[in-house]
Amino acid sequence: MLEDYPDAESLDLLDSMRAPQLRSVLMETLSDRFMRQIAFSLFQKMRHSVQLLSCINNVISHESAMSALPEVMLAGICELAPLRGRMLLAIDGDLIGAVVDAMCGANTAHPFERYELSALEARIGKQVIDLALETIAETLHPLIQLDLKPIGYENATGMLAIADGQDWMIAVTGIFETALGSGTIKLIAPYAGFEPLELKVASQSGLLGGRGADAGWTVAIETLAETTPVDIRFELARASVPLALFTKLRPGDVLPFTVAPDAVAVSGEVDLFRADYGQADGHVCCRVKSESQGDGDMTEPKDRAEKLAEPERVELERIQPQPRGAPVIAGRNVLDRVQVALTVELGRTQITVKDLRALRHGQIVALDQMVGEPLVIFANGQKLAYGEVVAVANDRYGVRVTGLAEDAAAEAGAVA
Repeated sequence: MLEDYPDAESLDLLDSMRAPQLRSVLMETLSDRFMRQIAFSLFQKMRHSVQLLSCINNVISHESAMSALPEVMLAGICELAPLRGRMLLAIDGDLIGAVVDAMCGANTAHPFERYELSALEARIGKQVIDLALETIAETLHPLIQLDLKPIGYENATGMLAIADGQDWMIAVTGIFETALGSGTIKLIAPYAGFEPLELKVASQSGLLGGRGADAGWTVAIETLAETTPVDIRFELARASVPLALFTKLRPGDVLPFTVAPDAVAVSGEVDLFRADYGQADGHVCCRVKSESQGDGDMTEPKDRAEKLAEPERVELERIQPQPRGAPVIAGRNVLDRVQVALTVELGRTQITVKDLRALRHGQIVALDQMVGEPLVIFANGQKLAYGEVVAVANDRYGVRVTGLAEDAAAEAGAVA
């Protein structure tokens, strides 16, 4: 309980639902390219090894983007015209120091706690910012011409607000490593300003050498469809019976429902299709029938749970214990009014999402049930008993109970 942890904070589980689920396909495609070009340009100036270790892309709030900036840094602000808004590019003070040391002829790194930039470091930092913005403009040139010239430089994070606190920012972070130190370059731009380009990338992805608006997503979905299994059970009969029936159930009893001429394929609580049933190679099999070939309506029975409206979040009051009193259940026939859902299964199978979507009328699906094995009877989804099909009257068939599931499990345990 939270009372036991005074430092614990409350967790809002709906927080992610309030934030837009945004991602920048444009920056995911191009950011690694211009960050590598920046690394090459730094190598030309420093004459020291410069490597891009990683490039991180995300869409976060303006407040989060500003708070992620390093304490010691230099940032340049430029207009995005003809796009809307401003863009910010910030260079970590440690990276600027490594560049300056290399340009001054240093051969080894001298790490120390950095509190501010020197005048020389600020001057070189401005040149690195100009170089980085020029590289970004060249990378975006096939899509749009941007004149990314800084309108100001700032080294205090409190002076860098470029949008309202509720705006969403595209944040790109490049992590660089040099022989004399490492650091980051952060690009922050309003998502709304780049949204027209996002749409252009989606419709004209050939400019970027892609195969579609989001080819990676499409391939991943296809792979999941080929590998994700779906459990399907085939039901022969359904009925709602009073709870009191279970107190009288005995082997040999015929349950109060009839076997349907078709089996219904069910996944979860959803009816998928109907099927004829028979046997092949010792296994119970089903032959798929299209909806137009089925007998009767394929909609879910009325006794199944109806679709609920979107529920509201409520706080439950703490229940206080009360002294024991009179019995809760009174009346001789109360159990007759409580209904239990019974189903009789013909068998089960497992199929991938891709193969399930490809099923056609007339195809045969083999089940896990062997010919001659008893049918399984379920009550509210729990295995209750085993049974066999018997003739009732007037060409009607029912299911007779042959044994309880728990008795069969006990016998199997004794044999083992």
